[in-house]
Amino acid sequence: MPEALSIVTHVVICISTLHRPEGLARILRSLAAQTMRAHDSIDLRVVVVNNDPDDPRPTSVAEEIRQATGLAIEVLLEARRGVAPPRNRGLGRATELAGEDGLIGFLDDDEETTPEWLAEMLQVKQEYAAQIVTGPVIPRFEAEPPTWVVEGGFFDKAAHATGSVRPWAFTNNVIFDAELPHRLDTWFDEGFLRLSEDRHFFQRLAGTGARIVWAADAPVVDYVPPSRTTAGWLVRRMRTVGRCVAPLRRDIDGPLRAVIATLAKSPVWMLIGAATMIAGSVGGGKAWRVRGRSWFAYGIGLSEGVLMSSRAGRPSSDSD
Repeated sequence: MPEALSIVTHVVICISTLHRPEGLARILRSLAAQTMRAHDSIDLRVVVVNNDPDDPRPTSVAEEIRQATGLAIEVLLEARRGVAPPRNRGLGRATELAGEDGLIGFLDDDEETTPEWLAEMLQVKQEYAAQIVTGPVIPRFEAEPPTWVVEGGFFDKAAHATGSVRPWAFTNNVIFDAELPHRLDTWFDEGFLRLSEDRHFFQRLAGTGARIVWAADAPVVDYVPPSRTTAGWLVRRMRTVGRCVAPLRRDIDGPLRAVIATLAKSPVWMLIGAATMIAGSVGGGKAWRVRGRSWFAYGIGLSEGVLMSSRAGRPSSDSD
């Protein structure tokens, strides 16, 4: 009998990077170490988008790992700062490399994959006939976090069963069919300067009929620096999340529904936050107080996103 033809799947992983050469090296090495299963024939490539053209380190890191491992890495430059511009740049190149029948993925430059990550993502995609597969992101603290951070579960991630359908995905752990971006007129919205542009992108894809499923056994590790385990950072982050809700919902649900729903929720979250802060002051401890401040800030961010268009989708601080 004639030998069956091997079908090659082209997979292109996009990584945006800004001033994290050590993190970039770590994620690239982990991709080079992927253990593919015997029946998989994968052409794996990586597109790195450097968001600072004056920083030569991403190119040096990529070249070093390319020579050491043979991983196919291409480095692009994107001068416009933010999260959306480099991701759009990478996605454009990835669609060219992957072709209509290939796959595109996104990871962050402060993460690390497990050796079985890609094989598991592909297995789940095939088994559940999904166009988009996303998975868990597990925090790993670079330094011992304060006790209240652990007690408060500020970095705990939601758990879902493999194959469960999700309403959206994020660029920190995802693969999807390369033909999907062609369904949208715009990709990552540059109005979101720090957060939610990826949820916005994948939620719009879901609106076109693309099915998003969860791969519980395909985690990536997220390295959390000490600067993110402070009360100030956590509170500012939640305020920024709030600012992103209105512009996100405006495209998904329509302007009127977005305004009504967001303004209705804003005072509720502020009230919950205030009550939680009081409870924390009485005896709940710092975790409760910070949680209350975060919820209160989220409520403020919701109002800002609706009533102050200049702040919608924007971070509450340059450090976020």
